Amino acid sequence: MNRKKILFFVTEFPTLSETFILNQITGAVDMGHKVEIIALKKGNVEKLHPKVEEYQLMEKVTFIDIPDSKIKRLISCIIHPFATFRTFKMRYGKVINTLTPSICAQKLSVRGPSDLIIAHYGNVGLIASILKDSGYLKGELITFFHGYDLTRTLKQKGSNYYSFLFESDVKLLPISKFWAERLIALGTPVDKIKIHHMGIELTDFPFQPRELNQNGLRLLIVARLTEKKGIEDAIKALSYLENRYKGLELHIIGDGSEKSKLQQLASHLKIEDKVLFHGFMDQLQVKEQFKKSDIFLLPSVEASDGDMEGIPVSLMEAMAQGKPVISTFHSGIPEIISHKETGLLVKEHDPEELAEAIIYYMGLNEATRQSMLIHARKKVEHEFDVQPLNEELFKF
Repeated sequence: MNRKKILFFVTEFPTLSETFILNQITGAVDMGHKVEIIALKKGNVEKLHPKVEEYQLMEKVTFIDIPDSKIKRLISCIIHPFATFRTFKMRYGKVINTLTPSICAQKLSVRGPSDLIIAHYGNVGLIASILKDSGYLKGELITFFHGYDLTRTLKQKGSNYYSFLFESDVKLLPISKFWAERLIALGTPVDKIKIHHMGIELTDFPFQPRELNQNGLRLLIVARLTEKKGIEDAIKALSYLENRYKGLELHIIGDGSEKSKLQQLASHLKIEDKVLFHGFMDQLQVKEQFKKSDIFLLPSVEASDGDMEGIPVSLMEAMAQGKPVISTFHSGIPEIISHKETGLLVKEHDPEELAEAIIYYMGLNEATRQSMLIHARKKVEHEFDVQPLNEELFKF
């Protein structure tokens, strides 16, 4: 294999919620490629994924550290007029007003060429395309679109926000058919688009189906506690089931802005003893929770600000391990969960239907349940195994 110099351009590094990016980075290292990382800001270094330390990835990162203050950004650009002049052109669009491309250019003036530049999220890809056009980055540029970058971002910035990116020499990699269709609807040339799924390291998630406990029911959610994860609907669904199953519990792993609101909801419904918030857990602790659970839930919804899912990695992890999954007809989720074949799907914002789906699964015979779990594992093996996905990615 031809060894390449690969540059990953990301919003934040490290971040625990983006293991799909980490899997690409470590996969590139494993394949012998030389890896560099550019991050617009530094993430939480107190809670690191084990692979960040194992692969010594912090030594490979250049942090841009964009100042929060617009005044500080402006002063920085005045001090570095050449970089500002080269990256401040009206044809680049509204992003130049943030001065982010100019500040990035100040940090990248001595960087050599890369064989491949992989930008994650459309806003980062736009910045990378500007830096490439102005001579600060050199190499084949590909940009992943995940979800919020085609919903919330465009709602805030306008539908023509990515015009320069779409017109530039770039390959666009939406992570699902759903987002590919959204790019086409925005006027993106079809020949620039190639669907490329995110994936998981299958060896980390062995197939270990659990015998269903008919005397109790332990439900699990692993997610950031944000509106689009639909956790509010899961808690409401629990209230429909509380008298039906002995030992009923909903275990929620993760932190986020909605935590207090969700705790108050559980209290209001008088089921706070059945809804357990575990907060952050490391990878080993999460795997233990998977082993103990009966059903994995992720009732994702479109958030009020337009934010939507891609194809959640947590669904891949659950399905790979032999955990039954119940989610929603939302974004790219039907591309991994075929209703009643690899899992169950319900409408968004419908906790009663979610409860009925749980009842339906519990009522299935053992052969049907096992067939669903096996098909789910095969689906992940065939389409969401990160190793063949990485091999394909690094051929660009």
